[in-house]
Amino acid sequence: MRVCLLGDFTGRPDEGMKNISRNIVDRLILRHHVLPCNIGNIFKKKYLNDIHLFQPEILHYLHGPTIRSLIILKLLKSFCGNKPKTIITAAKPFFSKYSRWVFRLFKPDLMLTQSNRFEHFFQLNGFCVKFFPNGVDGKKFVPPKESEKHHLKNYFGLLGDKKVVLHVGHIKANRNLAIFKEIQKLDHVQVVIVGGTTEKTDENIKKDLEKSGIKIFNKYFDDISKVYKFSDLYVFPVRDTGDKVPLSYNQIGAIDLPLSVMEAMASNLPVISTPFGALPRLFKAGDGLFYYDNEQELVPIIQQLSFTKKVSTRDKVMPYNWENILSRLEEIYQEIIL
Repeated sequence: MRVCLLGDFTGRPDEGMKNISRNIVDRLILRHHVLPCNIGNIFKKKYLNDIHLFQPEILHYLHGPTIRSLIILKLLKSFCGNKPKTIITAAKPFFSKYSRWVFRLFKPDLMLTQSNRFEHFFQLNGFCVKFFPNGVDGKKFVPPKESEKHHLKNYFGLLGDKKVVLHVGHIKANRNLAIFKEIQKLDHVQVVIVGGTTEKTDENIKKDLEKSGIKIFNKYFDDISKVYKFSDLYVFPVRDTGDKVPLSYNQIGAIDLPLSVMEAMASNLPVISTPFGALPRLFKAGDGLFYYDNEQELVPIIQQLSFTKKVSTRDKVMPYNWENILSRLEEIYQEIIL
C-alpha cells in the first residue's frame, strides 16, 4: 500500500502523539510504501510535490484532530484528485464550540477513536468511526531483574529502602500533580516525577513539588524504560471530563490512551490510575491495576500495595503490543481502499 503519514516527526519523541507517530512510521515503513510528512511544513512546495508524485492511496493524519487538521486533510485530498482515502487518529481531539458548527463539512473517510465519549461524539455528528488503540513496545519495556533494579536505584540517587512511586508526563496544571505531595508524606515512599521537554514546564508547580521532597527529572531520557525499571509503583492522577467533550484545550491533560500507563504495565508495575479516557475500556481492574475516583482513596491503596505480591499488569497490556496494533492498522487500510 502507498500511505502518506502526516504528523510531527521533529525533535525527540517524548510526547504522546509524537511517540505514536514515530512508532507507526518506523514499523509501517518496513512493510509498505510510506511517505512521512511533517504537518508544520505540509503546504511548502517541496512537500506538495512529494505527495503528488507519491500518489498515496491513503492520507493518514496521526495527530489531533482539530478543525485545522480536518481542513488540511480535506485540502490534501482535493490536491490529490480526491483519490486517496483519508483517516485521522483521534488520540487527543479538541473542537471549540465555534468550530463544532462547521467541522462536519470536513469529515475524513474514517475517524480512529479510543475513548467511548469521542466515539459517541463523532458518531452523533455523522462521522465513520472505528476503535483503534495505541500500542506499546513489549520488547523495550520489560520487568527488571532485582539486581538491575537495585543498580538503577543507586545510579539515579534513590538510596535506601523506600518504595519509588513514579509518574511520567509534562509538569503542568491540568495533570493534577499536587496529589503527589500527599503521597510523598508516606514514610516508606519516594515520589519520582519525570517531566517532558516538548511542552513548557510550569516552574511554580515544579518548585512546589520539589519543596515537598519529590525528586524531579525534568529532562529527556534516551531510554525511558530504565525509569520504570527502578520504580515500584506507577500513579496516573490525570482527570478527564468524563462523558462530556472538553470545552477548553486546557481541560485535556493527556491523550485518550496514555502511553506512560501502558509502558508501566508492560514493565509489570502495579498501577493506580483515575479511570481516564480509554483505560477502563481496555483494562479491567485487578492483578495490580487499580482505579480510583476519590483522591482520599489513593493513599490507602498505596499502603495496601506495600503487601501486594501478585502483579500481572504486563499480561493485561501485551495484546496491545505494537506488532498487533500495526497488523490491525493494515487491516483497516485494506478495508477502506477496497
